[in-house]
Amino acid sequence: MTTTTTERKFVTIDVNNPAYNVGLLLDAVMAKLGVKNDAALSRELGVSPTNVSNIRNVKVALSAAMMIRIHDVADMSITTIRSFLVGPTR
Repeated sequence: MTTTTTERKFVTIDVNNPAYNVGLLLDAVMAKLGVKNDAALSRELGVSPTNVSNIRNVKVALSAAMMIRIHDVADMSITTIRSFLVGPTR
């Protein structure tokens, strides 16, 4: 019996990296959900407006739980969500 393994490349998300653009992610989620502002986005995601504001202003990092919430609510793949948070891989 043979087993195949896939090597996974783990990438650390660095909020100081210019490619990190959580604002664009939140804008894309807003467009996908058809909402016009962060308050409406927070209602759709079931979090406080302060939480969305802190994420947008990079006062707190986008958590894995929030990524999953965005995935569930906006039907975006985790790969798509992560593409806003890290630059292209080389």
